[in-house]
Amino acid sequence: MLIEEVSLPPRFIALFKSTGIKELYPPQEQLVKSGVMEDNTNVVLCTPTASGKTFTSEILMAKALDEGKKIVYVVPLRALAYEKFTEFRKYEKLGYKIRLEMGELDSGRSSRKPDFDILVTTAEKCDSLLRSRSEWFQGIGVLVVDEVHLIASDRGPVYEILISKFQMLFGDVRVIALSATIGNAGELADWLNAKLILSSWRPVELVENIEVAADKYIKLKEIVQRSVSEGGQVLIFVNSRRSAESVAEKLGADLDLICREEERIKNHGKEILSILSTPTKQCRRLGKCVSSGTAFHHAGVTHQQRVIVEDKFREGIIKVIAATPTLAAGVNLPSRTVIIRDVMRYSDGGLIQIPVLEYRQQIGRAGRPKYDRFGEAVLIAKTDSEKDFFFERYVNGEVEDIYSRFGVEPVLRFHMLASIASGFTRTENALMEFFRLTFFGYQYGLEGFDSRIKRIIGELCDWGFLEQKSGFLIPTPLGRRVSELYIDPQTAHNYLRILKRAEKEKRFPILGLLEMLCDSVEMPLLYVKRPDEQRLWEEAYTLSDRLLRDLGGFDLDAMFLERFKTARLIELWVNEVVEDELMESYNIPPGILHQKLKIMEWLVYSATEVSRLRGFGSSLKELKRLETRIKHGIKEELISLVAIKGIGRVRARKLFDAGLKSVNDLRKADIKKLKSLVGEKTAEGIKTEVD
Repeated sequence: MLIEEVSLPPRFIALFKSTGIKELYPPQEQLVKSGVMEDNTNVVLCTPTASGKTFTSEILMAKALDEGKKIVYVVPLRALAYEKFTEFRKYEKLGYKIRLEMGELDSGRSSRKPDFDILVTTAEKCDSLLRSRSEWFQGIGVLVVDEVHLIASDRGPVYEILISKFQMLFGDVRVIALSATIGNAGELADWLNAKLILSSWRPVELVENIEVAADKYIKLKEIVQRSVSEGGQVLIFVNSRRSAESVAEKLGADLDLICREEERIKNHGKEILSILSTPTKQCRRLGKCVSSGTAFHHAGVTHQQRVIVEDKFREGIIKVIAATPTLAAGVNLPSRTVIIRDVMRYSDGGLIQIPVLEYRQQIGRAGRPKYDRFGEAVLIAKTDSEKDFFFERYVNGEVEDIYSRFGVEPVLRFHMLASIASGFTRTENALMEFFRLTFFGYQYGLEGFDSRIKRIIGELCDWGFLEQKSGFLIPTPLGRRVSELYIDPQTAHNYLRILKRAEKEKRFPILGLLEMLCDSVEMPLLYVKRPDEQRLWEEAYTLSDRLLRDLGGFDLDAMFLERFKTARLIELWVNEVVEDELMESYNIPPGILHQKLKIMEWLVYSATEVSRLRGFGSSLKELKRLETRIKHGIKEELISLVAIKGIGRVRARKLFDAGLKSVNDLRKADIKKLKSLVGEKTAEGIKTEVD
C-alpha cells in the first residue's frame, strides 16, 4: 500500500514522504486495513524488531494530532526517550510542539504546565507527573506504551498503573501497546479491549544458525572476521561485564582489518579517556578497544562513554560491540550479524538459561535496514547435543507469556499511597475497583485481596502517611510529599525512625547517615561474599561510634552488611577518593558507581524533604551539606567553592590547596594566579561569578 492511500491529511503524507516513507510495511498495511483508523479502538502491536512499530503508531498519532488531541509516548529508558524525541521533532515542521520529560522524579517541583502536542517520557517520570499533575494530560488522545512486555519485569507495575490510570482519568484515550516479544499477546489485547496486530514480517530476512565449537572464541573470531570483511557489523552478547571487556579487547588485538585504515578512530579512543577527570583502568581498556574499532557495552560504562560507542557504531566506525544483554532492550542499534556466545546469565539464584523472549530480543538486532539483504544470528554451542537442545528451545521455541508483577507487597504499598495522595482513590472500595482494572486484576482476580489492602492501609496510618475519617482515606502532608518524592513509604519511614534518634542525640556522623540512606528498596546495594562477612563485621564494630544504629541491640537486619559496605564506598567518594581507586578497592566500574551516586542524590534530597516536614532542623542542615558532597564528591571544606559555576571537585581542590578557600578569596585573587590553576576561560568565568 502506498503512503498516499492512507486516509490522513496531505500535510502528514508529505511529511512522511520527506523522511523516505513511500510505501507501508505489511504490518502497517494490516493496521490500516483493520478498521482502527475509523474508530478509537486500542491496539496491541506485536511485530519483530525493525518492522516499523514506531511508524505504525505514528499513523494513529497523526490522526489524533489532526483532531487536536495530544500524544503521550512512554518508553522504558532515557536513551530511548531521547531517540524518540529526536525522531518526532519532524512534526515541528507542521507547527506541533514536542517535549521531552525524564530524570527528576519529584513531581512537587514540576510546577509549570508544559506546552506540548507530543510528550515523550520515561514510564517512571510519567507516573510521577500523573500523581500530582494530572491536569497536564487534559486533551490526551493517544497513549503509546513502548516495550510493553516489560510488564513482566520489576518495572512492570508502573506500566500497569499508567495504562489503568489514563483509562480511568481520560475515558476516550486510545492505548497503543508495542512489543516485539509477547507470548500471550492475545491476553494483553483482551485486557485492553484492543485490536491485536500480530505479524512475523521483518524488512530484512533473518537467518538463524547454531555453530558448534569446543573453543567458542575461535569460532566467534571467524564469524566476526567474515562479517566485517563483507561490510557488516557485529553485536556479540555475553553474560558478564568481564567477558564483554575480554572479548572486545581480544578482537581488537587479533583482527587487524578492523578500522586500522581510519585515523579518526584513534581520536574517539582519546575522547573515551577524557570523560572522567581521572580515567580508570576500565576507561583505558575501552579507549584502546575503540581505537581498534571494537568496544564493550555494559552497565559499568559511563553514560557519556556509552553514547560515544553507540554513535560510532551507528556511523560504521566501530565494527564490533561485545555487550551484556541489557543492550538488547535498549536503543536502536542494528548490525549485520548477532552472535550469542552465552545462553546462561547470572541472576540472584546463580546461572540460569535466558528465556526465549530475551533470545528474540537479542537476535532482533540482526539485519540493518537499507544496508543488509539479510541478518545473521548465530548461537554458539559446545557440542552437537547442546546444538540440538538450543535448536528446539530457542529457534523453534515459543516466546514465554508475560505475567503481572503488581501483587508484590512493596509495590502495592508504593502505588496505594500514590493513588490516595493524588486523590485518585479515597476509600478501600475505590482502591479495590482500581486494582481490578490492572493487568494483575485481569489475570489473577482480587479474591482475598481486601485483607492485604487493609493491612497496608493500617501500616501507612501507623507511619503517619494516612488518616482514616468517616470511611475515607486522607493523606497527611507528609504522606502526600512522600508520594511526590516517588520513594517507597517504607524508605521514608526507615529514614524518619533513624533521624528521630539523631535529632535526640544531636549526632550526625556521615557514615551513619549514609548507612541510613542505603536502607531503602531504591538503592542497589553492594554484594557481600561470605568470606568477607567476618572482616566487615569487625570493621562495623570498630566504627560503631560513626553509625546511627545500635549494633548490640535489635536494630539490625539481614541486609546490614550490604548497607554498611555500600555506605563505606560512598563515604570514600565524599572524601575525594577517585574512581580508579574505588574500582580497585570495590571492583565497581565508574558507570555503576555513578548510577549509585545519582540514586543516593535523590535519596538524600528525599530525606531532607521529610526532615523539613517533621521539623527536624538539625537533620535538614546536615543532610543538605551531605547532598552537596555526594553530588560533587568532595570534603566539607569545598562546599562553598563548588557552588560557583565552572568549579567541580578537581578544580575546587586545586584552588583550596593553593589557599583560595572561599568566595571572598576568589574575589581578591589575582587573575593570573587563577588562570595558572584552572585555565584562562574558567578563571574569567569565576571572576564574573564572584565579582
